[in-house]
Amino acid sequence: MNWELIATVAEVVAAIGVIASLIYVARQVRSSQETAADTNRLARAGGVREVMLANATNDELRNSVIKAYGFAPYYKEMARVLDVTIDDAARTDYQNCYYFWLHWGQFASTTNPQDLQELKHVMRTYSLPALKYSWENSPYARPALDPEFVKFVEAATAEVSDEYFANMASIGEQLDA
Repeated sequence: MNWELIATVAEVVAAIGVIASLIYVARQVRSSQETAADTNRLARAGGVREVMLANATNDELRNSVIKAYGFAPYYKEMARVLDVTIDDAARTDYQNCYYFWLHWGQFASTTNPQDLQELKHVMRTYSLPALKYSWENSPYARPALDPEFVKFVEAATAEVSDEYFANMASIGEQLDA
């Protein structure tokens, strides 16, 4: 038996093993980086949602933010359009933005087509008058969110007809009877 041939074959097999190990490690590192990025996005969305919830539920904080940022004209107009008080408009807007950031976090970390379809269905509610007003006008909504998410929402809401929510309201009334 030729020991040199055996040694050469062993070196080739070892080299193939090293290459396979490096490929495996590279994939694991990439997966770990993607997981860390998802965690970061979800944490960021969670932080923004906490701020939105605090503003929605704390009158003093909300009024201070509105005054400091000069948002009073925006909330006066929202109140006029929705026929509610300025405080109700502001609370509603912060609540709506809470949902927008919640859904952005889900969108940014979701890769499963079934999850995206479910999220798209939820986003049809952005066509309801108060949500629609916030989506189209709030400084915390479209201008602050990822352009890909905005396109996704715009596509989802474009599919909603005026009858969609009228039918939902009718079904709700029938269930209440």
